Amino acid sequence: MSWNLRIHEPSGENRTVPLKGSVTLGRASHCNILLRDPTLPQEVATVWPVEHSSQNSPFWMRVPHGSPPIHLGDLTVREAHIPTGMPIKIGETQIILELASQHQALPSLPSGLRPWLTCSDSGRKILWMAKKVAATPLSLYLAGETGTGKEVLSNLIHAWSPRKAGNFVPIHCGALPLALAESELFGHVKGAFTGAVQHRPGALMQAHGGTLFLDEIGDLPLDIQVKLLRFLENGEIRPVGADRPSRADVRIICATHHPLVKLVEEGKFRRDLYYRLASVTLPIPNLRTRPDDIEMLARKFAQEMNRNLTYRALLRLQAHFWPGNVRELRHAIERACGLSDPFTTTLGEDAFEFLLSPENVFDNPALELGASVLSLQEMERVLLLKALKLAHGHRSRAAKILGIARSTLFEMLKRHKIKGPVNSLLTE
Repeated sequence: MSWNLRIHEPSGENRTVPLKGSVTLGRASHCNILLRDPTLPQEVATVWPVEHSSQNSPFWMRVPHGSPPIHLGDLTVREAHIPTGMPIKIGETQIILELASQHQALPSLPSGLRPWLTCSDSGRKILWMAKKVAATPLSLYLAGETGTGKEVLSNLIHAWSPRKAGNFVPIHCGALPLALAESELFGHVKGAFTGAVQHRPGALMQAHGGTLFLDEIGDLPLDIQVKLLRFLENGEIRPVGADRPSRADVRIICATHHPLVKLVEEGKFRRDLYYRLASVTLPIPNLRTRPDDIEMLARKFAQEMNRNLTYRALLRLQAHFWPGNVRELRHAIERACGLSDPFTTTLGEDAFEFLLSPENVFDNPALELGASVLSLQEMERVLLLKALKLAHGHRSRAAKILGIARSTLFEMLKRHKIKGPVNSLLTE
């Protein structure tokens, strides 16, 4: 069995280090595991394994003479056995011993490609399933909200597949001009229409021997859907204006943030095409259901901009609904870093006050689920904005909803810097 120490730093940073044999923890350069708490002494504690231990872990911890004691749960000790999962408080640092399970491993990623980052169980399952499906010739449907990294994942699937030597061709169906959609996918011959001055192979022919990724395939016109179905059935491509068809060997991965089943029921997507494309459906979980990934990604994005995040800032981020998922999270970190003092290295919760803007409070009904991580002042702001929304911006009505005097409401508006015209949605 292998073991890890999960360390939560005072700055809010979490990291996991493997624990092998005897180690020394502290701030000195000779320590095996360096702690970043400036209040701690140079050498904090020694951890060592005991053979044939009857406890649920083989490790003990001892504090050297002259160093402050450690807090093991509710106990203050200088030497003790370390139980698995029990928080150990050393100064402002918290340490937890945990078993490194085999399922925590991620599949090896192809070099040179952008990774689909995750540390959550649901994320790991997605990556392992994607690698398993990559080895098959089956068409694949990636179902997930916008910003969940569907194109990144499809690129990895191509690189894991036997088709990795071929081209990976991404096409955004929603961005295809209606008049040119057929030409973009199937190509055209010279003189097929005005402006067709030379032969041009379409995306399907460009992806011959490789993979074609059709993003937002739900936006594909119905007449193009018919021709795509014909290709999936017999592998034939007829470029616009061509007298005879060509053939191509292409693996198709499609994605959309609109559920294809719903589009089929509404008559906006062909049922027979759906069955051919969705040989395997891979549902990508949204970011708000993966709090571990929110923390990991937020730290990564902040570190890319030479910033750290406090524990409270991470709680604030984990409480947000993130309708734009990873893309929105990255933009939020970039905005907070860009608007902060250039000499500030650690961002606190106040750097993300914009997440409590009126539009977020109104549009995110799940915000109350994160109320436990908001301060009283922040909850006051949320309630104030919701009352104003219900009152359509009318101050007197909002005051009645909140059960406060109109003068008190004006003081709250001033304190929270909320302003705007009466009888309209108030904006910052």
